[in-house]
Amino acid sequence: MKLKSFGCSFIFGTDLPDDGRDGAFATSSNMTWPALIARHLGYQYESYARPGAGNLQILERLLNNMDARDPAVYVIGWTYIDRFDYVDERLVTPWSGTKWKTLMPIDSDAVADSYFRNLHCEYSDKLKTLIYIKTALDHLLQNRCKFVMTYMDPLVLCRKWHTTRASSGLVDQISPYLRNFEGETFLRWSKQKKFSISDTMHPLEDAHRAAADLIMADWDRYLC
Repeated sequence: MKLKSFGCSFIFGTDLPDDGRDGAFATSSNMTWPALIARHLGYQYESYARPGAGNLQILERLLNNMDARDPAVYVIGWTYIDRFDYVDERLVTPWSGTKWKTLMPIDSDAVADSYFRNLHCEYSDKLKTLIYIKTALDHLLQNRCKFVMTYMDPLVLCRKWHTTRASSGLVDQISPYLRNFEGETFLRWSKQKKFSISDTMHPLEDAHRAAADLIMADWDRYLC
């Protein structure tokens, strides 16, 4: 049996001691909470997470690596909704396969500046992310896959701001399958518990160990 993980830097394990993001072929940490759970269960661990990935990129990697003939438990960590993924055929990225590029609010180049100044909108970010999650759920459930699904951005489930019947209906459909850490996202929970956090705001070894212990102690509830 395998455990396959998908997500951004929080699943990849950025800033952990064995973070392999700078290599020619980026390798995820084996100290993340999904990796520790795989080790505890005696499962082979495969990580498809990538630092800086947006939710469309996460969905695409999940769909590319979901195979009913290859028994696995899937761990999916959805990232912040304001990341915008697109494919740039000009990129040279030997380790990533498809030439994804992601725009984030912290970016300062001309493309990002134009996008966030002229095209970015919280409602469309939320709606797109909800559609991505619903698409993932449909495929996981139809293929009878076991999975644990978490999220980094509370705006995914927000019903107060930028909400329509469309977004609320999708929240109703996905919320039963989304898990968190004692009511918080992984980063917020790590801060509340006063675990070690890197300068780039990534939880470190003690946070990942505690997260793995938390989930394994209630595995049947976390697993869908």
